[in-house]
Amino acid sequence: MKLLQTLSVLSFSLILAGNLYADDVAKVVILKGHVKGKLANGTVLDVQADQSIPEGTVLQTAEKSFVKLIFIDKSQMNLGPNSQMVINAFPKKEAGIITLVKGQIRSQVTKDYMEMDDKSKSKLYIKTKTAAMGIRGTDFQVNYNADNNNTSLITFEGKVAMAHIEKDMREEKFDQVRLEKVVSSEKAVMVEHGQISAVNLNVADRAMTPTLLGTKQIDALKENETGIKESTEGDKKQFRNPLPPGADSASFSNAPKETISAAGNDQKKLSDPNGFFNTKTGEYKLPAGSIIDLNTVNIIPPPANAVFDPNSKTYVVPETFGKIDKSTGEYKSPEGLKLGVDGKFILVDPEAYSKSQSINKEEKKDDKDKKDDKKDDKKDDKKANDAKTAEVASSKEGSRVPASDGAPPAGSPPPPGAVGPAPASLNIPQPLANSPAMVAFVNNFSPTAPAPPPKPLIDARAVLDSNAQQKDTATSLGSPASTSKVHVIFNAP
Repeated sequence: MKLLQTLSVLSFSLILAGNLYADDVAKVVILKGHVKGKLANGTVLDVQADQSIPEGTVLQTAEKSFVKLIFIDKSQMNLGPNSQMVINAFPKKEAGIITLVKGQIRSQVTKDYMEMDDKSKSKLYIKTKTAAMGIRGTDFQVNYNADNNNTSLITFEGKVAMAHIEKDMREEKFDQVRLEKVVSSEKAVMVEHGQISAVNLNVADRAMTPTLLGTKQIDALKENETGIKESTEGDKKQFRNPLPPGADSASFSNAPKETISAAGNDQKKLSDPNGFFNTKTGEYKLPAGSIIDLNTVNIIPPPANAVFDPNSKTYVVPETFGKIDKSTGEYKSPEGLKLGVDGKFILVDPEAYSKSQSINKEEKKDDKDKKDDKKDDKKDDKKANDAKTAEVASSKEGSRVPASDGAPPAGSPPPPGAVGPAPASLNIPQPLANSPAMVAFVNNFSPTAPAPPPKPLIDARAVLDSNAQQKDTATSLGSPASTSKVHVIFNAP
């Protein structure tokens, strides 16, 4: 009996390796670490490189492990570390269906629809318990946390349709027809290059209107296809303000402030970097520049006082809310804190947290001092310029000509080489802090940092007793302590 079981497993492995099964839909091209596979018939095996994978297979990766698959249509898919997915279906004439049970999928789907008759439908569907995505050729990443049911979608190239799955439908089976209806519904959103959307049930049932992901994170994640890339940096600071300390973003770019109302048309709402929240419909969009913790799949929006970067048209999340590893794209909580699945910070190291708070206060003080110094410098420069202007005007008082003589007509461009203000070509949004409703929403969404732990009280009497004890101990040993006043006398022989 054991011999028959051994031969059965061996023959099955040979069939997989030889790609002889008609229902094989993918092949392992790269594998690192430990990856398990559970076939539709219940067989569990260690997945190997060059192995063929049939429909119905469940793949599970261990920590610091990943597997890269290439499907029959030449599309590629990476299953990241600590992740699990199911290849529900991958027929030649219909769209494939992949279920992400937990973790991360990074996929590059080809625009070649192979033998599909209807080119207007999605090429591939990826679903989680709470969301569905329809893909027609693009580079994207999906993360899902099974503890809080958060689903996120980041698009690096192309477009991906995303929509939530109704609560009463989450345990049901989905075929291509039902999934197409979900991603084509009026509540679906289209996530484009550089954008992120998510289904966060703590905020709303529906998918978030796409917003721009922080530039440092989107760039790093695009290069980290496997999800196991090692960090090449130490504890260097990230998210430094791109503008000089104390500078106003609007004046820095020589552009006027522009008020963008979320109550306007859909196009304005979609392009509004400040985001919006509609309590009636559940539609919402976090401010541009938000960052994501891929582990908990919680999004951290910029605070109300965040600085706007006109070049990327995103706000900059300060380090007090966490850092982004620029080599991996991973989010790192502030020192001494951990981001929980509920999106709130958990105090794990009071001493480290207190130390980081002290450093932040010192940095803020330094920035304020620099700002004050710049103000003083500007005042001194203005006084000097005023004095010089007055001196020149006084010397030419007797030789003035009418302003119209030799002067260009009003409205004409300045002569070549003239120095003047830069053209106002960049749109600077109304500061986020000027929208009370949005500030309240962002603050509710953001993780709240706990108050620094109180410093332990020191009893002065205990300090005195300790010093006295040290003095007595030093004297009895014949060697005085540095704080004692013991006189040592050397007797002559």
